Amino acid sequence: MLFDHAEEKEAVKRAALIETNGHKFYGRLAEKTLDKKTKSVFKALANDEKKHLKIIEKTYFPEAGFTDTITDEEIMIEDYLKKSGAADLFTKRIDVDKLIKLVDEPRKALIVALDTERYSVEYFEGLAKSSISEDGKKICMELAEEERGHVKHIEGLLASLSMP
Repeated sequence: MLFDHAEEKEAVKRAALIETNGHKFYGRLAEKTLDKKTKSVFKALANDEKKHLKIIEKTYFPEAGFTDTITDEEIMIEDYLKKSGAADLFTKRIDVDKLIKLVDEPRKALIVALDTERYSVEYFEGLAKSSISEDGKKICMELAEEERGHVKHIEGLLASLSMP
């Protein structure tokens, strides 16, 4: 079995939450955003997060002993977002709608997104280091690389918003 310890199983849950919350966050931002370029970036990020979740569910859930995917109901039942704005917020079960209300302009949303994506890179790199199998390490490093791409997209978008 790939994950024999409780902390490894918890890491899988957190990785799935990163992707689930990221998908919802970016999807809602895409719905709310009027600027076409920003909307396009948010839609692409939402789609990437959904793909990442499917990879995690397919690859790690069976090895961790999980049989079901994380449902929308499970996400909404959990604790509401703490107003701290911590970079690891996507690893917690959050109310994405409340988060969207807190980030009431595209620049704020992008700053939150940038912090969470940077954290995600670190998280997946750490998961890769603790993975026992070479396949597990490879997949986690691929996910970290995807998240690095998100960081670059968001940094570019923030830079373009800063220009007059």
